[in-house]
Amino acid sequence: MTALSKIALYLSYTKPRVWILLVFVSGVGAVMAAANRVLPNLPIIVLAVVATLLGSAGAESVTNYLDRDIDSKMQRTRNRPIPSGRISSRNGVLLGYTLISISIIILLLFSRIISAAFMALGIFDNVFIYSYLLKRRSIWSIVLGGFSGGFPVVIGWYSVTARFSILPWFLFALVVVWIPIHVWSIAYRYEEDYRNARVPMLPAVYPVKISATCISASALILIVVSFMPVLFGNQSPYLLLALTVLSIPLAGLSIRFMWHPSKEYSYQLFKYSNPYLAILFIVFMVYGMV
Repeated sequence: MTALSKIALYLSYTKPRVWILLVFVSGVGAVMAAANRVLPNLPIIVLAVVATLLGSAGAESVTNYLDRDIDSKMQRTRNRPIPSGRISSRNGVLLGYTLISISIIILLLFSRIISAAFMALGIFDNVFIYSYLLKRRSIWSIVLGGFSGGFPVVIGWYSVTARFSILPWFLFALVVVWIPIHVWSIAYRYEEDYRNARVPMLPAVYPVKISATCISASALILIVVSFMPVLFGNQSPYLLLALTVLSIPLAGLSIRFMWHPSKEYSYQLFKYSNPYLAILFIVFMVYGMV
């Protein structure tokens, strides 16, 4: 194996499809905290993005290690690096803890104490609460473990400023309520995998109709939360139009899935929810929140 292919292998092990979104929302949080002073704060914004990348990649590496027995039993995940034998368990977990340590050290070296604390809290929620404690025991794992997905926003924000604002916590909430629909809608398609691996994911535990109703309800909750800037006083017609145009397809797909549960409709809901959060963040960044 060449050095380049080995780097690519370890990069894939860190789940870049997961952490790239977390890095993005961290960057948005940092940019919005900088407001009209983005260029002077550019080094700090880069710091927040790099730290989030390392911390998220490290956390995903550790959860890959913890889930190695589950992954080997699931059709969708059996070819991941550890189950397929391309990376040893020891190297996988060492990589994870190394990246986590570097991410927190970087923030501490630049005196970003609050961001470092949120980084540690997010990693603890992802690795211990979600992957180690709840994933094999409770359908609520994805809800309680989903808080880790929101922390990159506040990591980005508090890397730039120590000023308290409701804004990063609103963005935090958006990520948290987005995660269940995103995960459950794809889990519905692979519910046999989760059942065979004895992972109590919602669609693998409850009947089809209940699962579809919960997934669709989580999508509608996300839509309601996305319109909350109106309560902050931002009633820009352009913002409201953008939110409406973005939300109508999500509402339509979720209602259709609720009334006619199927793996095809679940996957279509997943595919639309996939870029939904990133586009939503871009909309809020463009139109502002206050």
